[in-house]
Amino acid sequence: MTDPQPQPPVSLQDQAWFAGVLLLYALVELSFNHRMLELTDVVLSDHDLDGLQFWGRIIAGFGLSMLLLRWLDLRMAQRWQAVVLSFALGMTLMWHFQKMVIDHLVDSAPIAEKKLSVYLLNIADLGAQGQLRIKGEALGTPNMALSVREAVKTLFPAAALGTPLSDFEAPASGWVAQPPALPTSTATDMLDNAYRNTITPPIALGLSSFFGLLNLAQGVGLAVLIGLRRQGHPRWAGWLRRHLLALTAALCLGLTAMHQNDFIDSPGYATQLSPAMWKHNTVLAVFIAWNLRAEPAWYALSEWAHHQLLRGFMFSKL
Repeated sequence: MTDPQPQPPVSLQDQAWFAGVLLLYALVELSFNHRMLELTDVVLSDHDLDGLQFWGRIIAGFGLSMLLLRWLDLRMAQRWQAVVLSFALGMTLMWHFQKMVIDHLVDSAPIAEKKLSVYLLNIADLGAQGQLRIKGEALGTPNMALSVREAVKTLFPAAALGTPLSDFEAPASGWVAQPPALPTSTATDMLDNAYRNTITPPIALGLSSFFGLLNLAQGVGLAVLIGLRRQGHPRWAGWLRRHLLALTAALCLGLTAMHQNDFIDSPGYATQLSPAMWKHNTVLAVFIAWNLRAEPAWYALSEWAHHQLLRGFMFSKL
């Protein structure tokens, strides 16, 4: 009598707890995004800025690791090897990638652009209130939803880096554009800090929401797959298993990319700010254009996750 052959281990994508982990991670990721929108109401201190960069790299690295883990688990003999390799690659890549991009942009930006960022940070609130015009065209509307206002306040300074300050006007507020004329003795560290305050939020938000939504899509898809199998629909489950990530990711990211709001639909953004943004810096433009759709689209869920699930966790660096 021969011994029975050992059964192969159940893959991660067939286990309900793994789908739960993915969904929980996605909610933490969205919570981080909401906290970042809250923080950018003011110019960040070095401590807050360091905290955002630290948590942004950690959370995005975890998100990439979870995507790699599901793929490697199907291809490696030992699960512990898949776990170690996925987290070593994911955390290392995202830690260095985000830091490398931000440091490169800060180091390569001319002094005039860093000075401009100081002024743009100070008028971001006008943009969020729909009071700014660019070359006579309206940017947003005064009655924009809170989700849109929060996103605009955070992203406007980076979006406007390629536009002369003199192109903006806010007649209803009494603000008049003044050319950047900070004292020549302005400390380099102060200008670098202002520029980091300008470019860090769109990059950290973009990576966070992208990986968060990918894992949200993956978690929902796995939950549906497991549910179909348990309800006695193996053929549907088998087809979904083969096309799971592509289908759910296309649905989630596609719906996000098509989201419309009063700011991106305004003539000032469509005909003036957006073209100048893409011409000025393509890397930043990718993050900004994505965030202007993604943050308002998922704002309600991210606010709930931050204040109800995580009880207002501060995401500050210890």
